[in-house]
Amino acid sequence: MTAMEERGRRLLLFGLMLGIFLAAVDSTVVAVAMPSIVTALQGFDIYSWAFTAYILTSTVSGPLWGRVSDVYGRRLIYIIGLMLFLVGSLLCGVASSMLQLIVFRAVQGFGGGALLILTFTLLGELFSLKERAKATGYTSSVWALASIVGPPLGGFIVDNISWRWIFLINLPAGMVCLLVGMRSIKDAGRGYAKVDVKGAVLFMAAATSLLLYLNEFETFGTSTLILLFSGAVFSLFLFNERRSESPLIPFHLFRDKVLRTGFVGNFLAGFVFFGIIAYIPLYLQWVEGFSATTSGTLVLPLVLGWVLASNIAARIVVKSTVRIPVFISGAALVSGTALLTLLSLGLQTLLAGLALVGVGMGFTVSTFLITTQTLVDRSVLGIATSLLSFLRLIGGAISAAVLYIPISSTVSSVESLNTSSAVLSAAEKAQFTASIAQSMSFAAAVAVTAFVLYLFTPSIRLSGRAPAQRP
Repeated sequence: MTAMEERGRRLLLFGLMLGIFLAAVDSTVVAVAMPSIVTALQGFDIYSWAFTAYILTSTVSGPLWGRVSDVYGRRLIYIIGLMLFLVGSLLCGVASSMLQLIVFRAVQGFGGGALLILTFTLLGELFSLKERAKATGYTSSVWALASIVGPPLGGFIVDNISWRWIFLINLPAGMVCLLVGMRSIKDAGRGYAKVDVKGAVLFMAAATSLLLYLNEFETFGTSTLILLFSGAVFSLFLFNERRSESPLIPFHLFRDKVLRTGFVGNFLAGFVFFGIIAYIPLYLQWVEGFSATTSGTLVLPLVLGWVLASNIAARIVVKSTVRIPVFISGAALVSGTALLTLLSLGLQTLLAGLALVGVGMGFTVSTFLITTQTLVDRSVLGIATSLLSFLRLIGGAISAAVLYIPISSTVSSVESLNTSSAVLSAAEKAQFTASIAQSMSFAAAVAVTAFVLYLFTPSIRLSGRAPAQRP
């Protein structure tokens, strides 16, 4: 490789990491600005939809972006997704009502889904196995940095400039990504001849209705109509896929035991990780009495454990068999969730549990991302990469609903939790702690399931060759 080619690859990696930083930070930075946004735009009754809209579109669009990039090439689709993200950011920055902001956040999330999926897909296509191990560590570190700096960055912008600039600041950075992408991304050619439009519409309708219910399950209550609709549409999607010449999701991938373990493992790990990060802050604030800022700091071991483990796992999976990092992942998830069921032992036990769960998540994500991208054909690289992310996020959405079940009875019975400043008595704290511990027991059961699944992972070694190019 010449010095010029090496500089080009470094420039490309910089552009991809900047893009993933923008997409990741946008899911955290808005939370701090929302009080100011609501004051300016009103619409407190639809407050939560500013978050839900972004999460829905970025999650549901992932498999679609992956498949479309398999058909029309990574470069074109990455640029389209990036431009859509920038247009959404601009519109959010000039929104004059809460309804407009929600619609524009959906547009922004749709483009953000492309940035996240296409970044990892491009890493799998353009870099060798050894290079991907390093690049995966870099991107994981950038994601963690975005999660950490997002809230304080948002607070600084709101306090010193205007809430509108948390969206508008994406434009200059995004233009850098656009220029790098247009210059440095080289397509290997097209794969399939067409996209299954009917399958894409059915998939997005089924996934959107499911995520809509899971994100707003408290609002919808016990109504099952939306779940029945999701199930019916998903059945139609499966019927369509079996007869399609170019299905949106190539289900033959699930026949491979290693790939199947990766897909299911990401779903289970997502259930554990995102369920814990959703409800442990409640325990820290309502029982331990920490502020929102302090509780946010205390859950950092989850993120830092993920980043550390992701870097280590990427190097282990290249040099050894897939089974070794997968076993470490399962053991860490089980150990971490077990500690989180023992909240009465104190804060140190809780922090150790969080760190172990983060380690388990990092080993799962990094190991199966590199493994999947090494094993699959280049013509399905995009959809295979996006499925890992989609299943992980779906697991998290389901977890948020399931783990709330033991907590809900306590929340409804403890009157002070329904006020703006929750102050619990000793008995109420004990009751809430027991409810959180029960939720963590559910998470532990899922972690054990993942560990058992991982025990049967085939002991294969990944070849050191660069990804095969498409014809």
